[in-house]
Amino acid sequence: MPPPSPSLRLLSSRRRPLAPHHHCPCRRHSHSASTVAAASTPPPSRDCAARLAAAVHASAAAKNFPHAIRLTKSLIQASSSSSSSFRGPHPAATAAFAALASTSRSPGPALGVLVIALSQMARLDEALSVFRRLRTLPALPACNAILDGLVKARRFACAWELFDEMLSRGMMPTVVTYNTLINACRHQGAVAKAWEVWDQMVARRIDPNVVTYTTMICAICEEGCISEAEKMFAAMKEAGLQPNLYTYNALMSGHCQRDDIDRAVALYQDLLKSGLVPNAIIFTTLIDGFCKVKRFSEAKRMFVDMPRFGVAPTVPVYNSLIDGAFRSGNAQEALAVYQEMTRQELQPDEFTCSIIVRGLCDGGQLQVATRFLEGMRQSGTNLNAAAYNALIDEYCANGNLEEALATCTRMTEVGIEPNVVTYSSLIDGHSKIGKMEMAMAIFTEMVTKGIEPNVVTYTALIRGHAKNGDIDVAFRLQKEMKERGISPNTITVSVLVDGLCRENRAQDAVRFVMECDDLHQFFSNSTTDQDHPIPNSVTYMTLIYGLYIDGQHNEAGKIFSCMRESGMVPDSFTYTLLIRGQCMLGHVLNAMMLYADMMKQGVKPMRHKIVCPEIWSCEPLNGL
Repeated sequence: MPPPSPSLRLLSSRRRPLAPHHHCPCRRHSHSASTVAAASTPPPSRDCAARLAAAVHASAAAKNFPHAIRLTKSLIQASSSSSSSFRGPHPAATAAFAALASTSRSPGPALGVLVIALSQMARLDEALSVFRRLRTLPALPACNAILDGLVKARRFACAWELFDEMLSRGMMPTVVTYNTLINACRHQGAVAKAWEVWDQMVARRIDPNVVTYTTMICAICEEGCISEAEKMFAAMKEAGLQPNLYTYNALMSGHCQRDDIDRAVALYQDLLKSGLVPNAIIFTTLIDGFCKVKRFSEAKRMFVDMPRFGVAPTVPVYNSLIDGAFRSGNAQEALAVYQEMTRQELQPDEFTCSIIVRGLCDGGQLQVATRFLEGMRQSGTNLNAAAYNALIDEYCANGNLEEALATCTRMTEVGIEPNVVTYSSLIDGHSKIGKMEMAMAIFTEMVTKGIEPNVVTYTALIRGHAKNGDIDVAFRLQKEMKERGISPNTITVSVLVDGLCRENRAQDAVRFVMECDDLHQFFSNSTTDQDHPIPNSVTYMTLIYGLYIDGQHNEAGKIFSCMRESGMVPDSFTYTLLIRGQCMLGHVLNAMMLYADMMKQGVKPMRHKIVCPEIWSCEPLNGL
């Protein structure tokens, strides 16, 4: 098949190594089938095992493999309860192997079925044990089954090693094999490696199928390369392959993740024109996409349209609608959707509960959220940490640390262990009011329990110490987090810059940011302004504020220029500082140009008393 698009790298005849060899923990020494066959089966189960083994051989010979697999699973289960005479780590598999090997002169096909059955039962170590006892490579379906089982179990290193071993033993992979390997790359987040697998497949003159394209589109979308995913989608159509619902959903979901709901809707229209009938997953993706961008009325219209296609609403669909109503600021509508869901006799799940608790907390209805969560607990609904974390976070934000800790205690009493989010909220709550000794105690407990802190945890501690004037401790924590392999984000940098500026060390703050990276490169690095608009702007504006307080108005102007070159727009507070600074220097023309730029960017001038944002100073600026 000629490649549809050179830009997609569909032409590659060069064989690349797919992965370094890793030791597979499940490797065993090979044993011949005759050796195992010589072992005697336990007397009580001999007749039953023999009958099942004979039936497996007959079904495999007739190529009725689904039936052969079912019989083999029965043989394995029977062997599990009567394999005490077999020594070794896998007595059930050994007993089943012996039964099959002893009841036929050509047990190869049936032993291949045994590998498939064990793989489907997620008994992968036993499947590997049987696989490596075989003198000859089993049929390709058995090879594919065990590879697929390893990938589903996320035992990727073992899967890659086994694939290389299969190739060395003469396996001729098919598109099914390569689909499994590309899926492994997807779950590993290794898109470049997925392309290597694709290249090897094409070099072997194996045509990709719908599953291949769909898996690649999923992997590319999850990497955030939506334009490349669109190219792959177009190439798929050019190759004469019809995308299925999974293909459309993968691409639609990718666009929804980028808030491009209009492109997702266009794909939905294309799906309908192709003759496909949308299912609940497609509707969930679209409804969730509309809700994410606060287009709740369109989400409801999509919801109403579901019965026309014979699709019944599901719990995930209702969850998306509830979340969308809360996002739109309509708590009553969210609760009405929840009530409709219960009237449909759909049982809310842990996500329903966490969405409602978070939505109520965001709307300032903390007590209602607390009562709702307790009611859900008493009704026997499955709960998760997210619901309790929402309450804890809100109590911390309100300064009610006693109730936050009490909620954490109730959380453990119902069998839900606190996670990194729980601890980070408690640490942040105590840090914000200067209770650093308690914050550090919570941090110590967290680490002692084996819960790894993340950038949010460290940033909360750094903020607390910096705000309290312990800038040296803050920088020690920054060093510690880097030693743990945790990269500071722009919020962390902003907090440290703020701490330096509080101690009138504005130049040290500038040097610190420059040391993180070149100033422009640091803020335009991989993370876009759209992803993190506040932290980037806050860091710049914090530097400007520190330099202004230090009387370094020209330096503040340089940071402003760098900020504008990066495409960011300061807030009215920062513009006011800069305009005042230029006036103090007698540069009235510069001040007028700054004012004109502010008007051009649509930033409204402040007409009331200016209060410095909390991150920058404890003191209001009264003299402006």
